[in-house]
Amino acid sequence: MDDTDYHIINLFQNGSYRAALSAFSALDSPSPLLTLYAARSHLALSPPAIAPAQQLLLSLPPTFDTRALTSLATYLSGEKEEAVGELEELLAELGESGLKEGEEGRFVRGVVGTVWILEGEERREEGVEVLREAVELGEDQECLGLLSHLYISLAQSPSSTSLLTSPTVTAFTSDSLLSQLLSARSNLATGPRSKYEQAYYVYEEIKGMQGGRGEATLAGVSVAQAAQGRWEEAVQAAVEGLEMNPNHPTTLANFVALARYYTPQSGAETEPLTAEGAFAKLQQTEPLHPFLVDLAEKELAFDVAAAKFGLAA
Repeated sequence: MDDTDYHIINLFQNGSYRAALSAFSALDSPSPLLTLYAARSHLALSPPAIAPAQQLLLSLPPTFDTRALTSLATYLSGEKEEAVGELEELLAELGESGLKEGEEGRFVRGVVGTVWILEGEERREEGVEVLREAVELGEDQECLGLLSHLYISLAQSPSSTSLLTSPTVTAFTSDSLLSQLLSARSNLATGPRSKYEQAYYVYEEIKGMQGGRGEATLAGVSVAQAAQGRWEEAVQAAVEGLEMNPNHPTTLANFVALARYYTPQSGAETEPLTAEGAFAKLQQTEPLHPFLVDLAEKELAFDVAAAKFGLAA
């Protein structure tokens, strides 16, 4: 892997998808591997850019990885039943392949695990098993990231920390930047304060990289600053992220939580950001975002408690 490959893959793994695509577009003859990462970057955007991803995938031979990403694009386009059937067949064909770094089929388990989890509770455990296989047998750090993200989104942050600090995992992560990023995310979800500061420095390091100042990185900076009570800096990072991508779900959720600390610039040409506007856009962009799900559950719990109080009165 040359420096260009490493740089673009690093940007993808750090969540700087737009920067990865920009770097990819500057290449005269990108390798098949980078073309796959470019397709993945398109699909990882909010909302996903499905047509450009499909166009890139059509330029590649129909390998295990190309077929898996094509199925993911199909799934995200709404043709879920067709995509699930294709992935079931692909996983059966894959067998024990794709577990070695650089081997064909390396992306398949990550895609399958992602789709099974998106399918909901009925297939979530199956998705976790697929990802665990990739982590435990294939030392796959990208699947490790998916597992860690899942635990955090399910409010099981200690499980994420246990996974990342287990001897099996630390034996192959070697304190890589990706492993530091995963640990930073877990630290933000669990604390204590010293962990928030460690997380902040990781995000700052990524932000300082060439192309690393993406909306996902800024979302991490925003949360890390807020966790330490640095409200003005947290708002600044959220606003900068929304300037890059007004539809980034996590940045929208961050801004809703931080809106009380936001002071619009006088004389600004654009319409000022508001908590109500960001909340409405988040509902439209990603209605199942963990922030919205958690809020709905709390509202339901309040209504149930209020109804009981009313009956008792």
